Amino acid sequence: MIFAADLLPTLAGIAFWTAILAAGLALFVVTLVSVVRAPLDRRSRTRWILLVVLVPGVGIILWFTIGRKQHSAR
Repeated sequence: MIFAADLLPTLAGIAFWTAILAAGLALFVVTLVSVVRAPLDRRSRTRWILLVVLVPGVGIILWFTIGRKQHSAR
């Protein structure tokens, strides 16, 4: 028999991982929108989009540390 006390840690874990997934997805979408709106030439924009889509963790970090600085310096 399953008791409510047994379900609490499970539901908390589900809520935690759902929040983490939602935050990651939101960051992914914000990054793609930022890349698309940046004043980049077609080749650079394509490369950034591919990097963010194919290697999201690295691509997102690189875009917000290197990519935005490069295009705002132009």
